[in-house]
Amino acid sequence: MQTAFWIAGGLGAVLIAFAGFVAWMLWRRITGQHLARLENQRRRALIEPYVTTLYPPGDGPHPCVLILHGCGGVRRVSHAYAEAAVKAGCAAMIVDSLTPRGIDYEMALAQVCTGRVLWGRERAGDLYAALDIAREDPRLDRERIVLAGWSHGAWAILDALALDHDGQAPDGMKRAPDAPFKGVTGIFLVYPYASGPALVRRKPIEPPGPIEAILVENDSMASETDAVAVFEQAKKDGASVRWSTYGGVTHAFDEPDHHPQSLLRYDSEATAMARTQFVEFLKRRLNPKPA
Repeated sequence: MQTAFWIAGGLGAVLIAFAGFVAWMLWRRITGQHLARLENQRRRALIEPYVTTLYPPGDGPHPCVLILHGCGGVRRVSHAYAEAAVKAGCAAMIVDSLTPRGIDYEMALAQVCTGRVLWGRERAGDLYAALDIAREDPRLDRERIVLAGWSHGAWAILDALALDHDGQAPDGMKRAPDAPFKGVTGIFLVYPYASGPALVRRKPIEPPGPIEAILVENDSMASETDAVAVFEQAKKDGASVRWSTYGGVTHAFDEPDHHPQSLLRYDSEATAMARTQFVEFLKRRLNPKPA
């Protein structure tokens, strides 16, 4: 009897210790303490080799759109929008957040798309680094920049806005940059993720320009209900936000090369609509000269 008592007590202590360890690990994850904190220049050095910029004809300086990919990484969809921007007279900077971290497509689906690694609040540091790179490129107009994000990339942009509102540094960075959104004139988001751990669900934002978004009705991966709640609150706080909701399509409807086992489907008609909406937004916010 006494032996059973001590065994039960020992098991209880182990379970309590394990629960405490899990809680500690979760706290470190939520607060960003699980990452080494880099100086801003080191984050830029990590990202810069994996930034691809497409330029329209001429010496410039050209207005620019920064393109942040979804959780699967840089795919054909990123290049298609970049090419549409160049045709409209804008430069397009595609920011790859996965390759510098050694994450390939299969790993991305298993880890990034499931939220195990690389939350939006960490990737916000990549956005800040890309903005620094854009401002120092003599071929780009540092006063005419648009941010565009798809799904996970939109999460990163929204979390960057929430962090900036509080003066907080992104996960993995030692300090918040000064005036990180200087020169940004608008934000374009496609099926943005604004659920679960997204900071924007519980922190206010003050976007540097109008936000325009495309949502998907009954989105299986990025709840349009949560995104609408975020946008409605931002509007109450004085931001200029508008959105449209596409029905009859899936998340990532504009991505033509889904994984063979994916339940997501490409829709050419909706893609054409979204790309037109994207280009029209660039024209309004950046006033480019058509290429």
